[in-house]
Amino acid sequence: MLHTDGAPWSRRRLLAGAAAVGAGLVSAGCARPAAARPEGPRRWAFTDDTRTSVGAPRRPRTVVAYATAAAALWEYGIRAVGVYGGIQTSGGGVNTAILGGVDLDRTTLLGRTWGQVNLEVLGRLAPDLVVDTLQFGAHQIEPNTLGFVRRLAPVVGLEVYHTEIPRAVHRFAQLAHALGGEVRDHDRTAFEDARRRLKNTIKARPRLRVLFVSADPDGLRVAREAWPGLPDLKGLGLDVVVPPTGTSAYAQKLSWEDADRYPADLILMDVRTSSLQRDQLATNRVWQSLPAVRAGQTAPWNPEPVMTYPAMTRFYNDLITTLERTHRLPA
Repeated sequence: MLHTDGAPWSRRRLLAGAAAVGAGLVSAGCARPAAARPEGPRRWAFTDDTRTSVGAPRRPRTVVAYATAAAALWEYGIRAVGVYGGIQTSGGGVNTAILGGVDLDRTTLLGRTWGQVNLEVLGRLAPDLVVDTLQFGAHQIEPNTLGFVRRLAPVVGLEVYHTEIPRAVHRFAQLAHALGGEVRDHDRTAFEDARRRLKNTIKARPRLRVLFVSADPDGLRVAREAWPGLPDLKGLGLDVVVPPTGTSAYAQKLSWEDADRYPADLILMDVRTSSLQRDQLATNRVWQSLPAVRAGQTAPWNPEPVMTYPAMTRFYNDLITTLERTHRLPA
């Protein structure tokens, strides 16, 4: 049984406390009491990237996960019963770009904006495990809410930002395997092969300048190295154009008048619906005037990739094809 002050925590008491501090818009009367969590020898254990060992008397069967974590587990056959994350579009819809193959008809949304988890719904789902991703060591769940989440279920955190892609992919495969998912040796071999071929392709086509951007109505956000994958691609030899400074560690915001500041042979565009897509930029004269756009040298990019062997293999193979079709543009 969970304790913090010597008194047992039921879901009713926990959700009432959450409502009192405003962490989740929870009504205590709607939550049912929790059965005592079994104690004794742990038969299932996993050490996450915070170096926390999470244990349970049996393998977790009911999982709630952050959007990209749910997408990764889903690809390995682990169906999250609940999903949360920054997936709400400006129009109030759901941004499916970071959800991979997750079937929204077979899961429950617990939160659509960053840090938000509906604790009342989480309590009803009664998960055995919550899988979160880490952003430079920090959880995606807002810190105050995270404390309440941990009283409802153990939380595993896997780093996807401050790490190399092969390690992040390997860690999700480890977790999926521990949860009973199917991780095939063939998929790992294909990933490693695609990674080698990408490195060779980059080497064979040197000096191609690649810009990663998100488009807004008022300008471009040029990606910096905080996004997952960019340092990894640089390590493979890709000439990623990175602004030396920015409005954040993730991007430098440029007005449309200044959108041509960084020359590029290839522009990789944010596929999330929070960013304008190519069809929405068809009448933007500044965008259409950029040399890479005029040359047809643009391609999609997901800033929040699904960290699985198959998903990253697809990304590497697509990038190989794109690079093979890209040529150096006049300075």
